[in-house]
Amino acid sequence: MQAMTWTLYIVAVEGHRLYSRILQVLEGQRVCVCAFSGETSATRVCVTVTITSEEDRIYRIEALLHRLENIHSVAVLPNHKSPACDARNPKTPTG
Repeated sequence: MQAMTWTLYIVAVEGHRLYSRILQVLEGQRVCVCAFSGETSATRVCVTVTITSEEDRIYRIEALLHRLENIHSVAVLPNHKSPACDARNPKTPTG
């Protein structure tokens, strides 16, 4: 099964170690985290995570995230099929 890049949109109430708990779920599922960002407002926290994973695993991740304390919603959007998230080496300047 080919890996795909997925974006997770997580809405939660700020809680103790929220970001750590989200990252722990992702690490436990052994996915490549391409991007991780969070924004806090007066009433909630919005977290956007881009990962690379097989399709069958993304549904497990979604279920695990829903089970975390203070999580209100998790939306999963497929981005594209790719071997994405490789550590891309920047070109070394020549000359």
